[in-house]
Amino acid sequence: MQRKIVPFWIMGILFLLSGCSSALDTVDRLYPMHDLVYDETGNTSKIFRAYQSSISKVTKAISNEEEPMKLSSSDKRIVLVYDDYLVQIYQDIQNPDDALVEVSDEKFVKQNYTTDYFSTYGIADAAEEAYDMDLDDHDDSGSSSSGSSSGSHYSGYVGNSGYVKNTGTPSVRFGSNISNSARGGGPGAGK
Repeated sequence: MQRKIVPFWIMGILFLLSGCSSALDTVDRLYPMHDLVYDETGNTSKIFRAYQSSISKVTKAISNEEEPMKLSSSDKRIVLVYDDYLVQIYQDIQNPDDALVEVSDEKFVKQNYTTDYFSTYGIADAAEEAYDMDLDDHDDSGSSSSGSSSGSHYSGYVGNSGYVKNTGTPSVRFGSNISNSARGGGPGAGK
């Protein structure tokens, strides 16, 4: 019986590729999708549910996979800035034993978040670098002199008065893992 020998360089490449998972891949792999938030132009922000998890536990799981450019925290939310997306982690207001993880892609961030949001969390410099934004040119109505505008003051799925409502295409809220059901209505439509 003849054994095939795999060259070491092939094993090395396979090893490196297996460790090249992003934070977004980690979120998608570990947590079920809970909801989607759409803006007027169809850009999305994905909401995932981390059952029976604290925001610090979820943050550790994500940032251990890929180190963020910047991490900012308050008592109610943790914000991670990555090259192509913004991650927010907060305790669910209806199910305090769960954490919600929101992943907004670069286009959604540019169109919906304001200078005030980035300043509040001390991430303005990182946001300008990651999302190629000029926050001095961005006003708090979501507009910039370069012509992009959403008119939105979006600051995340969980706001002071509950879950946000979509500004564009309606979302589908996903039911629990047990029921595997989907419910209609936007994020603010309630249960």
